[in-house]
Amino acid sequence: MAASAPTDLPSSPPAPTARGPPDPAAVKARVLTHMNADHHLSLRLYLQHYSHVPSSGTNTAKLLDITTDHIIIESSYGRHVIPFEPPMKSLMEARERLVDMHNLCLRELDLSDVVVKNYVLPDRAWQWLLSGLCLLIYATFPFRESLKPESGSVSSKIWSLGGVAPWLAKLSYTLAPYILGFVVVAHCGETLWLINGRLKRHWVEAGSAVWWFWVADCMTEGGGCLTRFDRLVKRLEAEKKGGGNH
Repeated sequence: MAASAPTDLPSSPPAPTARGPPDPAAVKARVLTHMNADHHLSLRLYLQHYSHVPSSGTNTAKLLDITTDHIIIESSYGRHVIPFEPPMKSLMEARERLVDMHNLCLRELDLSDVVVKNYVLPDRAWQWLLSGLCLLIYATFPFRESLKPESGSVSSKIWSLGGVAPWLAKLSYTLAPYILGFVVVAHCGETLWLINGRLKRHWVEAGSAVWWFWVADCMTEGGGCLTRFDRLVKRLEAEKKGGGNH
């Protein structure tokens, strides 16, 4: 899902009617309704940057009021008053001001307005093969003695290809500590990179089911998970550009 800055609020006053200029109360009502319905991400950004509310506390963000001096947003922690600096002259300036605040928050928080809401399974044959190989390493290499051909264990039969290549089982026994150590260290590093550089940036809540799926996948598969996540983000970005800002 790709969210957008609130660019579709009124940027200029509607044509005056016989009664005079636009009713400020009507303008306020439209801004409140529109922001709460279509720009929840912007409200979350404002709370995180200006009020320092943790991401998890912004899920229920709701815009309660807007004046030329400030906005009031409700989070799970309570109500937060965020001043406009400088104050606006009219609520008709709300569109430009809220867009500027949205973009500033993205930069300062190092977040993206492309929101990833789902986990994507491996979609390449090599990714499935790599995942299977890594799982096999995790399941057998910690029990090194069982890799010896003479042990007669299931692990030795797997790594000797059913007894056809006992040399492969012997090689696995010799290299097991080094390969296992490398895989664990490399995949832990890649997983930390995924968590801090991708999941957080694209609004995948830490500890959520989607977060755990991506983390478990990266610990298993490593780099293939990173490339798949990046392709998902590019697809969402393309959909956002194709659909335009709303």
